[in-house]
Amino acid sequence: AVKTVSDLWREWTTGLQGGPSITALDNRWGSRWSAGRQAEVQWYSLRLEVIREIRRVAGMRRTSEETAVAFVAAEQRQSNCSLDLYCKRLRANRKIREADGTGGGASAGAEGRKGRRTAR
Repeated sequence: AVKTVSDLWREWTTGLQGGPSITALDNRWGSRWSAGRQAEVQWYSLRLEVIREIRRVAGMRRTSEETAVAFVAAEQRQSNCSLDLYCKRLRANRKIREADGTGGGASAGAEGRKGRRTAR
């Protein structure tokens, strides 16, 4: 099971244990690969918050995504919470940034599946 930011990034970008990455599934199938499976859709939407945060940090700090992964992973460890709770906190913080107009970097609103809005 994916329990850390680093593991999630690896699953999202390269895949785990020989399986396809989430990015590859999205590129090939769009939203069809998880269609009809509500738990999968909820998992995707929540984990996307970490991916958005990594890309936001990379953009704000003008650094590589790999460096941003290390930064966000350290934040998760310091918060001493599960990946699931960390995702929920990131979502809440993003919504606050959007509501008060501080945005959240170039990728904050641009991520998501082709043809489907992510849950907000």
